[in-house]
Amino acid sequence: MTDEKQLCVVRYARVSTRDKGQNPDLQQSELRDYARALGWQALGEFVDVGVSGSKDSRRPQLDAMMRLAKARKLGVIAFWKLDRFGRSLRHLVDPLAELEAGGAASATIWI
Repeated sequence: MTDEKQLCVVRYARVSTRDKGQNPDLQQSELRDYARALGWQALGEFVDVGVSGSKDSRRPQLDAMMRLAKARKLGVIAFWKLDRFGRSLRHLVDPLAELEAGGAASATIWI
């Protein structure tokens, strides 16, 4: 794969609780393997632990990842399952609208 076609990817994982055996490693492991198989350049991993996707609370790692996307530093945002990114339609659509408004509409989200 040539450098000009290589996509830069960040991986996002989220677990809702810290104390009930939830661990983001399963999500990240599968995302690493997937990105590696496609030849994507890994820029990093963003993981929110103990943060609900259904509440209006901020997700610090998601926010940091979105800043990187808005700065056009990546081509792909990868997450394990749709409900890891957001638990409601609004939590799914709002980040996409933010990317588009910031001129980063070329960022692709892969599941």
